[in-house]
Amino acid sequence: MSPLTRREFMKTFGVGLASLVIAGCRLSSQNPPSTKKPPKLTETPVITCYIAVPYTPTPTNPPALSARDQLRACWLSFNELAAKTQSGENSTPDAPDSDPFGAQLVAGHRAALDELVAAGEIETGVAELVQEAYAAAVYHIWRSNAPITCYEPMMVDYAPASAAQLVQQSAILAEMSTKGDLNPDTVAIVQKTIQHDLAFEALSVEEVDALYNQLLADWQQNKTTIPDFGQVELEVTPEMEGAARFLVELLGED
Repeated sequence: MSPLTRREFMKTFGVGLASLVIAGCRLSSQNPPSTKKPPKLTETPVITCYIAVPYTPTPTNPPALSARDQLRACWLSFNELAAKTQSGENSTPDAPDSDPFGAQLVAGHRAALDELVAAGEIETGVAELVQEAYAAAVYHIWRSNAPITCYEPMMVDYAPASAAQLVQQSAILAEMSTKGDLNPDTVAIVQKTIQHDLAFEALSVEEVDALYNQLLADWQQNKTTIPDFGQVELEVTPEMEGAARFLVELLGED
């Protein structure tokens, strides 16, 4: 079965678990294992709201950028997206839940990728994975900062954790690049984490559904705990490894 794009996946699954913090929403961390672990589920799954993830780097997008530099600038525009969404600038009166700036970023990212594919700098399959990953990150930032209420909770939903990790890992790489301190061990951990996120993003709706159903069945029948997202084993293909390596190299550049 062919994998769906991030937007198709989100639409089918109710666009994620929940929204940003609002009155009455109970929060629990969904940060990646490399930072702060979310609480483990022991007896019953914990229902949470979508958690906003802060993002620090805020470089501007100068004119006449190369396709590669434009791509990197897109990954470093999350803080601008968050600010415009919080202020209400990133919406229209007739569509308060719209994300025009996010759509602009995703389109610009796609155009830059297409240039790199045409130039032979990246393979088509790898580019598609990179595009899905970016769309997931953009959606997460918008959803975490938009003034909208929580979605209907689900017992298991790894989508917010996966998207949050993509944002956080890109921030880590950008910060190390700015300081000129690309620690090899940290870079290796970041690349492995991104590979795991890409493996989840590439799953079809049916595959995600089957994964969640199996976890819930194990919890009900065997009284096992539902694992954190980072503990779930997912198949990593050579294309996913290539996409993660590409992102690490891209975001680690000066």
